[in-house]
Amino acid sequence: MSKPVKTALLSLVILVALVGLGAALATHLVVSRINAVLGDQGHAEHIRVGLDEIVLENVEIGAPPDWPARQSLRAARVVVIPQWRSLLSDEISLDRITVSDYYLTLLRPRNGAIRYLPTLRKQDDDPADETRGGSDKHRRAVNIEKLELRNGHLDFYDAAVATPPYRVPVDNLNADIGPVHQPAMDVHTQLHAQGQMVGKNRRGKLEVEGWLALPSHDADIQVRMRSVDVALLAPYLQRNSPAALAGGQMDLDMRTQVDKEQLRAQGHVTLTDLKFDESNSPLLALPRKAVLAAMENHKGKVSFDFSLSGSLHDPKFSMDEGLAMRFTAGFAKALGVSVEGVAGGVGDAVKGLGDALDGLLRAK
Repeated sequence: MSKPVKTALLSLVILVALVGLGAALATHLVVSRINAVLGDQGHAEHIRVGLDEIVLENVEIGAPPDWPARQSLRAARVVVIPQWRSLLSDEISLDRITVSDYYLTLLRPRNGAIRYLPTLRKQDDDPADETRGGSDKHRRAVNIEKLELRNGHLDFYDAAVATPPYRVPVDNLNADIGPVHQPAMDVHTQLHAQGQMVGKNRRGKLEVEGWLALPSHDADIQVRMRSVDVALLAPYLQRNSPAALAGGQMDLDMRTQVDKEQLRAQGHVTLTDLKFDESNSPLLALPRKAVLAAMENHKGKVSFDFSLSGSLHDPKFSMDEGLAMRFTAGFAKALGVSVEGVAGGVGDAVKGLGDALDGLLRAK
């Protein structure tokens, strides 16, 4: 073998070794950063770094002591499609994140916006950042072009309507969300989601479609529910005595728009085959006997429209309270039942139907 050939082969071996070393170092760096994001209460059983994607298998993320569930997220598989150069910069850009076969928990505190992945969010408040002159200055921006949720189960815990927090389960939830920016940018984040609301008597269909923009709070969201178990929504429809609503189903179409802090919502509700317990509690803040008689006259089915508008800057305006008033007034009008006393005793008739949107709109 001639000397030039030996030199060429040696150079090739050195090049391959350097490439291998670089790949190993890059993999180690990526895995280290993923583990840092997962935090002390999160881990992935396997992390595979490929040329086109990063795959995490059997991911589990824990929760703080005040969380209503043991975990905030569990997923069989998470696939990340990164823009590799961004991982070494101050701004991380990801083309897509796909979370498959997952279990996710959300919490609405008694007073506050909806919370999610609390242990991950704590990474934003790392005390070490303060020693470097302020967390905002050194926090890395994250841009996600598309977030996909596939074949999952969501448990929504609502501490605003019950103690301990009331659980609303949503099964077979698939969603497409994006783009998502942190810190928030005033662009339209599209939202498309479908799932099944799991009640004791039936599974209802849930669809959410639209967009929202943070931090401006502008939004255009449409919510559709079909054949949802009324008993599942009882704490929202009859907060003071949720057990009074024992069965039946609800269909709902609601569109909520926000433009320059001005909210407009309109919707249509159909209630079918309502069933009540044997107590003497008022139904939806209306006289029990009158409601039962009117439902019988309507052959167990009643439909009505409702609308709401107001300013998010007005401290006297509440989307929850306003929708509650409109819902009960519309129900009473459709049945021909007197609405005297509704204003003083309505409670939270549809409290929670707009909570997910309201929480997102008020999140900072």
